[in-house]
Amino acid sequence: MPATNARKILTQSLQRLGYALLLPVSILPLAALLHRLGQPDVLDLAVLSLAGQALFSQMPLIYAVAIAFGLSRQGQGAQALAGAVNFLLLGSALNTLVPGLHADMICGLLAGLTTAVVCSWARGLRLPGWLRPLQEDLPGMLLSALACLLLVIPLSILWPLLEQGITLLASDLLTTPIGAFCYGVLNRLLIPLGLHQVLGSLMGLGESNLQALSTAQPLHEGYVAGLYPVIMFGLPGACFAIWLHRQRMRQVPQGGLLLTLALTSALVGITEPIEFLFAFTAPWLFLAHALLTGLSLAICSALGIQVGTYFSAGLLDMVLSYSSGQHSFWLIPLGILFFVLYALLFSRLLEHTPLSLPGKPIAEDLPQLATVAPTDPQMLAIQYLKTLGGMDNLQAMNVCLTRLSLRVREMALVDQSCLARLGCLSWIVLNEHQLVLVLGPNAGLIEGQIRMLAERQSVPLGLEPGQAPLGQHQ
Repeated sequence: MPATNARKILTQSLQRLGYALLLPVSILPLAALLHRLGQPDVLDLAVLSLAGQALFSQMPLIYAVAIAFGLSRQGQGAQALAGAVNFLLLGSALNTLVPGLHADMICGLLAGLTTAVVCSWARGLRLPGWLRPLQEDLPGMLLSALACLLLVIPLSILWPLLEQGITLLASDLLTTPIGAFCYGVLNRLLIPLGLHQVLGSLMGLGESNLQALSTAQPLHEGYVAGLYPVIMFGLPGACFAIWLHRQRMRQVPQGGLLLTLALTSALVGITEPIEFLFAFTAPWLFLAHALLTGLSLAICSALGIQVGTYFSAGLLDMVLSYSSGQHSFWLIPLGILFFVLYALLFSRLLEHTPLSLPGKPIAEDLPQLATVAPTDPQMLAIQYLKTLGGMDNLQAMNVCLTRLSLRVREMALVDQSCLARLGCLSWIVLNEHQLVLVLGPNAGLIEGQIRMLAERQSVPLGLEPGQAPLGQHQ
C-alpha cells in the first residue's frame, strides 16, 4: 500500500508539473509569430523580430515564473515573483562559481520547482505572533531563495555530466531512426497522463536547444519532423475513419464535431481533443496512434527530413519553420500517405473497438441533439453544473487547454448520459471522486463561467482535483 500511495503521489505531482509547463509553452506561438513577421521577406520590421527573439531568449525566466505559479495552490502572484527572483539568484551564483555553463534552462526549471515545493511546505510553519501578518509569503520566499542558493554547489558538479548525457541523447541517439521511433511512441503514450510536456522540456535542456532558443530557431530539428505528417494529416484521417464508421453503424455521424477536431489538429497542432476520444475508451486505437507516430519520426529520420517546431506541429508551425528546415517539401507527400494509413487502420480497428461518442441510432438521437448545448456560455455552464450534480457536489476544478479535471463529492450524482448532449467530446472517470471532461476549445470558457457562478454563491472551489479535501481519506 505505501508503494501504491507513493506511486500515486509521484504520478499526480508529475501531472501537475506537465500542466504547469503548458504555461510557458503557450508563449511560444506568440514569440514565433513576432519573429517571423519581422523578417525581411515578410513585413521587414526589426522591432517585431527583436521582440520575438527577446521572448525566446528569456524562456528560462518564463519557465521559472510559470512553474512556480502553476504549482501554487491558489495561483499566488507572490510565489510567481519568488520563482523569478530565485532563478536570477541561482543563475547568477552558478555563473559566478562555474562560468561558461549552458545551464539557464535547468536553472529555470529548478528555480520554479524549488519555489513551489518550499513555499508549499513553509505555509505550515508557525511564526511568532508579531510576524503573523507575513505568514503567507515571507517564510516561503526567504527559505526558497536559500534552498536555491544551496543548489548551486551540487548543480555545478553534476550539471556538466548531465548536459553531456542529454546532448548525447538528443544529438546522437534520437537522430537515428530507432531513437526517433522510441521518442515518438513515448511522446504520444504520455499524453493521457499530461507528461509529454515533461519529456519535451527534458529534451530542451541541452546546449544546442538553448542556442536555438536564443536565436529564435525551431527546436529539435533532428527528430521531430515526423510529428507533422501525424498531426496535420494522420489525425484528420482518423477523424475521417470515425465518421465513416458511424455512418456504417447508422449512428449520429458527428460530422461537424469531427471536422472541427481535424481542423484544430491540422492548423494549430492541438491534438488532445482527438486523442482523448479514444485514449481511454479505445486503447487499441491509441496504441496504434502511438506506433504510427513513432513510425513517422523514424521515416523522417531515415530520409534526412529535418524540420523543427516552435510549439506544435500544425500548419501554422510548418509555415514558420519551413524555410529553416531540410527537405521540408517531402512532409506533404508523406503526410498524404499517413492520412491514408490512419484512415484504413482506424476503419479496421473501429470494427472491434467502440468509442464513447453518442451511440444511439440516428432516428432516436437526432431529435435530442438538435435542442441541446445552449450557445450562451453561462447557460451552458449551468447545464454542466446540473449534470455534475449541482454546485454542492463540485469540490475542485482545473483546466488544461482542452480538458477539465474535476473532483466531486459523489460520482453517483453525475449524470454521464447527458455529457455528450452538452457537447462533451469524451470523459474519463479516474476514481470515485475524480473525472476528466474533454471539452475542446470550450474548456477554459466553461471553467471560467462555473467559477464565476461559484463566487456569486460564495462556494469555494479548489484548484487541485487530484488532492482529497482535508478530513477525507480515500
